[in-house]
Amino acid sequence: MKKALKILAAVLFVLVLLMSGVVYYFYTNIKPILVTEINKALAVEVNVGDISISGIRDFPNLGVKFTTVTINESTPFYQKKLLEAAELSLFVDILRLYKGEYVIDGIVLRGGQLYVADFISGNNYDIIKPSTDTSTTALSFEIKSLKLNDCKIRYEHTPSRFKMNGFTPYSQITLKYKDENTFLSIKTQLESTLVSLEGNKYINNKDLSINTALTINTLKEFVVIDPSNIKIQEVKLSTRGKVSYGKLSDIDIAFTNENTTTQSLLSILPASVTESMSNLQLKGEVILDGSIKGKTYGHNQPGFEVSFDVKNTDLTVIDKNISLNGIIAKGNVKIPNISQFNSASATCTISYASSGNNQLSGDITVSDFEIPHITWDGEANLDAAFLVAFTNTTNFETTNGRVKIAGQFGLVYDATNEVLLENSLTYNGSVILEKLSGTLKNPALKLNDLNLNLSANNQKMVINSLNFDYNKTTGNLKGIIENYPSLLDENSEAEIVGDMSVSNLNVNELFTTSASVSEEQNASSAFLIPVNCDLKTEFTNFVYNDFRAESMTGTLLSNRTSISMPNVRIQALEGTTTAAIGVKNWGDNHLLDIQADLTSINITQLFKQFNNFEQSEITDKHLTGTLSGKIIAKVILDKQFEPILPKLYAKADIVIEDGALINYEPLRELSKFVNIKELEKVRFKTLKNTIEIFDETIYIPRMMIENNAMNLELEGTHTFSNYMRYSMGLSVAELLATRANWIAKKAEKRIENNSKGGLTAYIIMEGTPDDLKIRYDKATVKENVKEEVMKEKQNFLRALKGEATLETKVETKDYDNVWDE
Repeated sequence: MKKALKILAAVLFVLVLLMSGVVYYFYTNIKPILVTEINKALAVEVNVGDISISGIRDFPNLGVKFTTVTINESTPFYQKKLLEAAELSLFVDILRLYKGEYVIDGIVLRGGQLYVADFISGNNYDIIKPSTDTSTTALSFEIKSLKLNDCKIRYEHTPSRFKMNGFTPYSQITLKYKDENTFLSIKTQLESTLVSLEGNKYINNKDLSINTALTINTLKEFVVIDPSNIKIQEVKLSTRGKVSYGKLSDIDIAFTNENTTTQSLLSILPASVTESMSNLQLKGEVILDGSIKGKTYGHNQPGFEVSFDVKNTDLTVIDKNISLNGIIAKGNVKIPNISQFNSASATCTISYASSGNNQLSGDITVSDFEIPHITWDGEANLDAAFLVAFTNTTNFETTNGRVKIAGQFGLVYDATNEVLLENSLTYNGSVILEKLSGTLKNPALKLNDLNLNLSANNQKMVINSLNFDYNKTTGNLKGIIENYPSLLDENSEAEIVGDMSVSNLNVNELFTTSASVSEEQNASSAFLIPVNCDLKTEFTNFVYNDFRAESMTGTLLSNRTSISMPNVRIQALEGTTTAAIGVKNWGDNHLLDIQADLTSINITQLFKQFNNFEQSEITDKHLTGTLSGKIIAKVILDKQFEPILPKLYAKADIVIEDGALINYEPLRELSKFVNIKELEKVRFKTLKNTIEIFDETIYIPRMMIENNAMNLELEGTHTFSNYMRYSMGLSVAELLATRANWIAKKAEKRIENNSKGGLTAYIIMEGTPDDLKIRYDKATVKENVKEEVMKEKQNFLRALKGEATLETKVETKDYDNVWDE
């Protein structure tokens, strides 16, 4: 530094001496000589448009003005000039220079641009040639005034990716170098300033002013920052401290601000911080007092600490027009090592906050900013609308309700993976929700009233009471939440155990109205419901699709991926059913599993309310009677819980009493064929059979339909595409046979006598209603049909019900497209 200053001072002295002695000669000959001499002393090229000096009458004070000055970078970085200036003026006392007092009275730079950069090793402004002078003579150098007028300044520090751009209409700098100390004072104004670090904009297009004084000791390698003032927009900061930059570098800087409005403070924060607060408005006062302190050499990093004091502040949720007023809070943030956020902590004590009937107070503590441990100890009495506003949901709109919270709440959040740490939830206190009402948009539900009383300690959480009323549905629940610390976990093991009763539940109302929303919800979660449950449940007036039950009682079980009622008693369809019902995830779909014992069920209503079991061959218009028996059904449901018919299996071991088959298509066609109109409406006392449905086909084993006029023995298959194949034996009394002209057909050996004195015809029916073929077959193919049906059924059941699991059986048989996951 001393060597460089000696060279610079010598150059200035020579310049001034030459200019003062040869004024006349200068105007015609000296300019090229001066430019040449300057370039000899510097390591970069300097160009000057014109040079002028003050008159001899000002001697020994001399002023030199350079116009259109450019100085190249010592190391190209910006690919621009290091310095460009429309005008550079220099003012010196040549006698003081002659005496060895290296003092420049003034330098004025107008209309300039300065592009400065520091690299890992070196910079772009090392413009003075190295000196061979090894003298250690003490040297002093001073610039009394360096003024920058209307200049653009740009600076980059590439190792830290720090950048600064700005325009200064006026800056004044003084510099004095004596022995090992450099004294520097800066007073500057910067407009449209940009300051960024690692791509994050911390000051973006803001006005900035600085008034500071620095002492730089090059021997001991430290910088002392005298009490300084920095103003960013309307925010005023005071700072002071010391920075050591040698081998054992460290930093110790303190800062504080005058009483500043929260609006002003927020206005200077980077967009990355404020964009998440775009829906919030803060008005009030805040005082900051902080420091940056610690070692910086090697792998050491300094610490950061700031205390804040918020007074008379209003917080408003803009789009909800909801606010907390008069907030009084104090706290601090500590980061012992700015590169290790796991050592950081923060505290905030809210002494007072209110908004109308809303009051809030308590202590918030956060430790470990990488995996934040968050605790709250306080009280809140809030409007439900105020609380919902902070959830940023648009699907629920409240009209009334209050939330009262008192206790200690804690959780741990994994910021890297954006999930709660498992089993980290703790709560010791109470939550009371009173008279919550509002509207849920999708699914469309009108919440008339919701009340919750919940209490917890570190071991258990108790639902003292939960009462709800929406649309026309009412219900209540009491119980406990076991393993509640995992309640908010992605794979929660929390379980609600208790008693629940619900009246007028219409499950159809709970489905979303938008298929895309429902698909998105199903795709984003593998869970049918968000929590496990073991609830003794009673439903009255239950509705699902078209099915209606007067009552359903049983235990509702769920492990989040399945819901079941293993022993539910159902009063419906004018009878009683005891069943085991379950739904579970099945790959991307769901498996509905039903095993039921039915007693005295109205079969017409059964078919009608269950949409004829998704087939149109035998419907509620074709059957009457009272049904009892056992039913097993396995149905694959898609994401919208609609049945996938190729993946349907059902088996019904049934008894129908006092029944009738009315206008059943096969019997209607048979009626025309055999000329017996009574077949269009066949009444019977008792009908027993075991019917199965699989592979989109109804399989009907041999069964007997008997009444006083005729007996019908029937077996066959009927597909969902309405292709039928039946083998029938029709026996009629002699009177009915005579009326139907069967005697002539008997002569043709199509009909034969039976043991009861009547006539029997053997008939085969095959095809679709549009192309149905019916023929007599005296030899009868009943046994062949029966054997074929049994063989096909056994093949299916071997794949479905073998020794291995159901899924494994599917893979061993060509039913992957039916039962695959």
